[in-house]
Amino acid sequence: MSASLSRREFVAGAAALLAAAPATAAADAPLFSFALITDTHLGKPGADYVKRMATAVDEINESKVEFTVFCGDLVDRGEVEANRKRYGEWLDIAKGLKKDFTAVPGNHDPVAVFTKEIRPQTESVVEFKDIRVLAFADAEPNPGHMGVVTEDQMKWLQARLDEAKKKDQRVILAAHVIHHANQHPDVGWYIKDKPIREAFGKLLAANTHIAAFFAGHAHCGMRGWDDTAHGIHEVLLPCVSYNNDRKLDKAPGFAVSEFRPAWTRVDVHPTKLVLNVKPVGAEVAATKELPLKPA
Repeated sequence: MSASLSRREFVAGAAALLAAAPATAAADAPLFSFALITDTHLGKPGADYVKRMATAVDEINESKVEFTVFCGDLVDRGEVEANRKRYGEWLDIAKGLKKDFTAVPGNHDPVAVFTKEIRPQTESVVEFKDIRVLAFADAEPNPGHMGVVTEDQMKWLQARLDEAKKKDQRVILAAHVIHHANQHPDVGWYIKDKPIREAFGKLLAANTHIAAFFAGHAHCGMRGWDDTAHGIHEVLLPCVSYNNDRKLDKAPGFAVSEFRPAWTRVDVHPTKLVLNVKPVGAEVAATKELPLKPA
């Protein structure tokens, strides 16, 4: 018998492969996507940060994500009276998004200004399918750079987490300052106050349906860890204003070697989150997969 394929066998095999291709592609497709963007810093000298934000908004619209979360530092030095007009400018650009968006204040965004100019509350909930995003304010105001979470905020978070558990939703936290104690060679900005840190850490550990905690603030590109006791993926997002190379490629955790101004598209799959680093004005430059614990 000849080892070569007959024409009939070849055609039949090719047809079978083509028939299977759509099913394979469908299996690999995300359930949906959303965008994370942080540290727009409108008004900061040195570059056209307004143009960067506007371009990112256009790109987010083109990417057909379901919603967008801004993780703080909307305006640069928002505590300065002359810079407060920038909040109206920020809101005008953000309203160009075709889908819903929410935002939290960063250390550059005074809460009183944020709640007057952007939205009345600093905490918000975004739900889509079986994902619930809890966006909350956790940044000390300038000149502080550390994170802080109040007792009332933790009560709010736990109530929203309880609601998510009843709905069988996975939860994603979004804020400005990370919980992870990112010491040198990292920048070292985190929720540091010991009693607050311990109480918040207990909340994280007790709620196993929290999948990930995303924050901005560090301007170091994408950086992350899953080495904490609670086992939650903690990720510092690339900033859309500017990023610096802190030489973190050999530090514990992971670091993505891409330092252009960028935003992040999160593709939600049944068993993983795929983070896509999207430099402004360029194609996706890097991806990082975060496996999801069983729901």
